[in-house]
Amino acid sequence: MKALPVRIIPLVILVMVFWLLPACGGGGGEEKTASPSTPSSPAKKVKITIGNHTDLTGVSAIPMEEVNMGVRDAVRYYNENGLIPGVEVELVEYDGQTDPARDIPGYEWLKERGADVIMVWIPSLGVTLRGPADKDRFPVFAANSRKEVLYPPGYLFSTSPLMDDEGWNLIQWVAENDWDYHTKGPAKVGGAAWDTNGLDPAFAQIKRYAELHPEQIQWVGSYLVPQGSFQWDVAVDALKNCDYVIPDNFWTFVRFYRDGGGKAKFLGTDTHSSFAVIQDMKAWPQIDGMLFIWQSEWWSDTGELPDLVNRLIHQYHSESIVESARRGKGYFALSNAMTVLEIIRSAAQSVGPENVTPQAIYDAAQSFTLSFDGVQRLSYSPVKRTSPDRMAIYRADAGTRDLVRLTEWFELEPAP
Repeated sequence: MKALPVRIIPLVILVMVFWLLPACGGGGGEEKTASPSTPSSPAKKVKITIGNHTDLTGVSAIPMEEVNMGVRDAVRYYNENGLIPGVEVELVEYDGQTDPARDIPGYEWLKERGADVIMVWIPSLGVTLRGPADKDRFPVFAANSRKEVLYPPGYLFSTSPLMDDEGWNLIQWVAENDWDYHTKGPAKVGGAAWDTNGLDPAFAQIKRYAELHPEQIQWVGSYLVPQGSFQWDVAVDALKNCDYVIPDNFWTFVRFYRDGGGKAKFLGTDTHSSFAVIQDMKAWPQIDGMLFIWQSEWWSDTGELPDLVNRLIHQYHSESIVESARRGKGYFALSNAMTVLEIIRSAAQSVGPENVTPQAIYDAAQSFTLSFDGVQRLSYSPVKRTSPDRMAIYRADAGTRDLVRLTEWFELEPAP
């Protein structure tokens, strides 16, 4: 899962080894599948620590509850099943409260408590921590990050695709498969979001697609307001005659848009994966037909990844928690954590459990791959810093209050 702007996603098997928002992989150039080999159990295990720089009490705490639960359960699953021979993984959490002033203090706090690798979820963290990570030669895995922060390649990795690529691939699919521009002319498309939600790269790529393909798409514009603002009047008025609109990924724009007469079909990315607000607002009818580009499955899917996710949440949690978590995709952050866990496993196999260091984890990440159901879905390389290789398109169905997958897993085309 892109995270929250928590973008901010991939995830990511049988008794599998999985993100995210999404997922995990192998090293040494040899592709790993979702089914781990039978583990061995040495008498004494080496402790490897994952630091989770998250939000426990801040403005993102509620949507992060299922994300944090998925990360904890992934670590628990690996430890209970001995999936990293010779290693016991410890998870240490820091409450960053979605407060940029706590970004670097949290990074230092986690390192002081023995973190060998750090996972982050809030978009600002990738920007803030790229410099310290490179300076310290310390691997950081962000659920969401930006192209200019990830490249040239360094010690920051993303477990979700670039929002640039999601925007480009989504609008290309819409133009080719959902909108008949031959008879209707170009589709009018726009977007509105809080300025901290990280959707602006997607907006920029859709605008670029429209400039290259004016016969297919007309870009109406994007409207950004400060985080927490509900001043959507200008955006609603400008976008109400659009054919497609990308709404704020905290869903605050949706009701204002419909109440203001907006008729567009909504479009979304991995960041639009928490449906708790939609449930609470009773807003399923307002997003009926919404199209999403996602890096991992939905609850009603079958396959190695969704089967594992469904099994673990029922195994580790009460029915009330299961019901709550299934209102969104936050728990699928299990796969993002699995990406990191699989890289740790690859490092331990390569250098021995007792020699796993932050540098060994970084080195192992360079050749990470992970397949689900026989299809490679995730990878890194010396020049690739986003893990997803494939995406799929989903549609919201208000009648069933469910999501329906419309495509197979197609290759993610980098935005030009």
